[in-house]
Amino acid sequence: MIIIKRNLQIAVWLLLSVLLISCGQVITPTISTTQIPTSFFTESPLPVTSLPTASSVPHAATPSAYPVLTGTFTPAPSYLPAATKSGEQVYIDPEGWYAVNIPVEWQAEDSPNSFVGEDGFFQTGYLPEMMHMRGALDVCQWLANIDTKGTYSVSWLRTHGSTIGSGCQLNSLPGVTPAAVLEVIQSPSADYPHRFLYIKSDKEHFDHISYTLAWLRPGGETREEELQTANLRPEDISFWDNTDPIPLGFSITEYKLPAEAQNASPGEKIFLEFIPPEALPKPHKSSSTYTPKSQESVNETITPFGYDLRSGGETYLYDLYKDGALALKNIHRLPDVYIFSTSDGEKLVFLALTVKDPAQRFYTQGNAASYLVQNDTITLWENKPVNPMYTGGRAIWAAGEPLILGLGDHTDVQVRNGYHDLLFSFATYFGTHIPIKRFLAWNDHWILAVSDFIIQDGEILNAKFGFEEVFNWYLMEGKPFYFFRKGPQVGISYDGRFLPVYYHEIIHGYCCGLALNNPRTHENTIRFFGMRDGIWKYVIVEIE
Repeated sequence: MIIIKRNLQIAVWLLLSVLLISCGQVITPTISTTQIPTSFFTESPLPVTSLPTASSVPHAATPSAYPVLTGTFTPAPSYLPAATKSGEQVYIDPEGWYAVNIPVEWQAEDSPNSFVGEDGFFQTGYLPEMMHMRGALDVCQWLANIDTKGTYSVSWLRTHGSTIGSGCQLNSLPGVTPAAVLEVIQSPSADYPHRFLYIKSDKEHFDHISYTLAWLRPGGETREEELQTANLRPEDISFWDNTDPIPLGFSITEYKLPAEAQNASPGEKIFLEFIPPEALPKPHKSSSTYTPKSQESVNETITPFGYDLRSGGETYLYDLYKDGALALKNIHRLPDVYIFSTSDGEKLVFLALTVKDPAQRFYTQGNAASYLVQNDTITLWENKPVNPMYTGGRAIWAAGEPLILGLGDHTDVQVRNGYHDLLFSFATYFGTHIPIKRFLAWNDHWILAVSDFIIQDGEILNAKFGFEEVFNWYLMEGKPFYFFRKGPQVGISYDGRFLPVYYHEIIHGYCCGLALNNPRTHENTIRFFGMRDGIWKYVIVEIE
């Protein structure tokens, strides 16, 4: 009797899933295997300047935009949707990857995979246009900063409850109506068009709906991304067909790593030990030495401007004097001081974080304020404590004024000028740290690097050029250099040009000990580990 009931339950779910799949729209474009031929690169070490350009490489007919799984899926008996409770109905993904429960009275809208009721709404689907992004966090940051600017904050999720996917959440900012939550989930076992799915609902119903999400296909082990097998989209082919020639004085030398490196993971192994001895950079003496910040070193910088930082009533507090008179009291840590040489003379800029009542904690509401010091002027910066996740205060000089980097009320990175005007904000997340990579000035421009995004003068280069990633921006011989991902391939930009050189993966973004695998500069070279067609190489870019 028990066996009969179990089989009956399975049959009901199978019938329901087949009916829903038959109603869903399944796109079945032709799949092409077009790729830039491997002969585009020769074995290392050899300068890339001797190689043909991308425009000379023939390719086959234009492939479809997204290779989508075809056919009808039948859930395995051991992977069933979550059991519905009273007042619930089950939504089964027409592609057969997942199911989720929503209120029974909610009705389908005209738009696909969208339901609405008197007390809420639910939307779901896939993000195939973002299938080549590094991970869910990059997808969330793209949505929050490019597609829906000023609507959401970003938060990081390691896993989605008991499910197999990792993900992130977008929460609508205060004042945005209707208040909603959008969660992006990355499935480690799905094909590329189904790597990222999303579920969105009103805040009141989201947590419960999200909890019922169930995978209908076995998850298995997280698969290694095999980007070299992914197809180029039409826009990718057009891009690589129109890259710029290698500039004079720019060369690339590649060294194939040994077999033990080919079987290793850069997320687990430090690759430096695989570098051939002849490729190691020559040691050189640094022209500068590191000296820890101290009260004496701060005073050495600010004294020429008439300032003096003295020890306060508590061991961790300082008082700032200007021309012998008390200017600020109870500065609770040593400031980061900046001196900028301009056509109008030297400019002193720093933020001083103060405590109003030393008997209370610095982060107590109403007990802290920050002040901006600019030469002879001291002005109130913010009448509140700085965000403890990032104390901020990093300053640069661009286009004739100081720019200060800090955080807003959420994990939004903000660029403000000396008048506290907000010039730009970028919604990001807090994991082990806020992923701020760089904030610098260049030729009256300012550059901000956050996560896998590069912003120049308030314009996000990822959106401007249609790149899934932009990372490791350097100033080399006075000209900008960075890496970018366009579809399944990672390229190089130098001096505003996109070069006809690609890899399927470039190791970057690791922290702690594994950061030794990240790209790094040495004199006039940039050195990194790159993979092309499944082969790891140590690559040296040299710019004369």
